[in-house]
Amino acid sequence: MQMQLPLAALSACSSVILFSLVQKRLSVLDFAFLYCVILILTTATFTVFDVNLHYVTIQRTPMVAFSTIIVRIVTIPVLIMIAVDALQRSEDKKPRWFFATCLWGGLAVFDWILDFFKIITYRHSFVAHMGSTLVMYLGFISVSWYLVWWYRNFNESGLSRDDSSDRV
Repeated sequence: MQMQLPLAALSACSSVILFSLVQKRLSVLDFAFLYCVILILTTATFTVFDVNLHYVTIQRTPMVAFSTIIVRIVTIPVLIMIAVDALQRSEDKKPRWFFATCLWGGLAVFDWILDFFKIITYRHSFVAHMGSTLVMYLGFISVSWYLVWWYRNFNESGLSRDDSSDRV
């Protein structure tokens, strides 16, 4: 029985529900920027792994391809957004390192589940798969966190335009 599509849909719904339940530290505009950044990062990386390096293979059947699209466009970016949001500082709140670390580990476990259900297939040993998955998701979270930090602090650095010339 083919379980790829129901698993992908369930994971997408679960990640969106988790996103809606978690307390947010970023604004809607910050999340829009973050989603675009994560989508570009993950799409480029997964494409290089699949097409160029042949490190990960994806079956080209319609059900598996659609499952992969759901996972890559919804589930993985939303879970990375939750982790990056947990690492942001707000007025009196410190970063939630434990929660972000659990999400990082959860992303790696989710990737292993995708491999088990043959949504994606790694061509190397489990240890190489485990190491590359952990490093890859840590890189996604770190780069996304830095870009959001830069984006949020951009106006505070004095680079914003002077509004005094707009007054009549």
